[in-house]
Amino acid sequence: MKVIFKQIVGGSGVDVWANNLSSGLVENGIDSSVSYFSPFYAFFPQALSLKKDSYDFYITHSNIAYGSYFKTSGPLVVTEHHLVHDPSFSQYTSLSQKAYYKFVYLSEKKCLQVADTVTCVSKYTKQKLEEVFEYYDSKLIYNGVNTNVFRPISIIKEKYGVDADKTVLFFAGNLSIRKGADLLPKIMRELGDDFLLVTTSGLRSNFKDHFTNIMTLGRLSEDELVNIYNLCDIFLFPSRLEGFGLAVAEAMSCGKPIVTTDCSSLPELVMDGKGGFLCNVDCTQEFVESIRLLANDENMRLKMGRFNRRRVENLFSSDQMIDQYIKLYAKL
Repeated sequence: MKVIFKQIVGGSGVDVWANNLSSGLVENGIDSSVSYFSPFYAFFPQALSLKKDSYDFYITHSNIAYGSYFKTSGPLVVTEHHLVHDPSFSQYTSLSQKAYYKFVYLSEKKCLQVADTVTCVSKYTKQKLEEVFEYYDSKLIYNGVNTNVFRPISIIKEKYGVDADKTVLFFAGNLSIRKGADLLPKIMRELGDDFLLVTTSGLRSNFKDHFTNIMTLGRLSEDELVNIYNLCDIFLFPSRLEGFGLAVAEAMSCGKPIVTTDCSSLPELVMDGKGGFLCNVDCTQEFVESIRLLANDENMRLKMGRFNRRRVENLFSSDQMIDQYIKLYAKL
């Protein structure tokens, strides 16, 4: 069996997912590799057809948005990571984004017609695929976290120039509207200087305004990312739409309590009151109150962190994800 992942570079968790899944297949003795294509092809995906081949001895695995352009005589598996056609999210998109998403809709519809198997990374995503496209044959395979890499370790705050008594929050991901990055300055303005927010800027943007209680680190290596997950006291993630929420699962695997949004797939990951707190979309005050509650109760943070670690081990480990995909590929 040979599995080739083909997708357009996104600079997001989808790239991480493809790399991790392909590496996991290799570790299990399966020939696998990842081929990335320039973001240019997102606007002219028809050109991807020129890069197709006719080999039928391997399985092609791609993102649902552009999978049809990679279709060969061999089996095609496509994955829906997050459905941008969710009506509840449209109020946050610009006119140009709405136009682009209409184009993506047509591309996804075509892909659903030619794919041999469709997978979804959460129950929420599967449900939305059924509602928007009336497609009912997708298979649920949760994204997975390598629990041997993303694990609780001891980190001393002073080594990062942070006062030991300061509550550290962490946000990982692109600073986009979808991720709720515009809410971060509002939350930190309310919390004040007893709190420090550490962020990764991903690949897209950075904060324009200067805040004394926000530290932007930029893109991190995997080892650095694990260290910062463990540096923080609370993982903050005010996203408005997640197909899965890989950063949340990584923070949970590192034994951290989560303050995130009660929307899309996030309640599938975080159990409100047990692994953290779920806040209403755009409700800055709820985020502030939840963070302060956790900041004032170390025992609660530790208890929730341990709960989250067990939850990832039981439901969202990379070993479970890889095993399910191997079984799916074998059937094809």
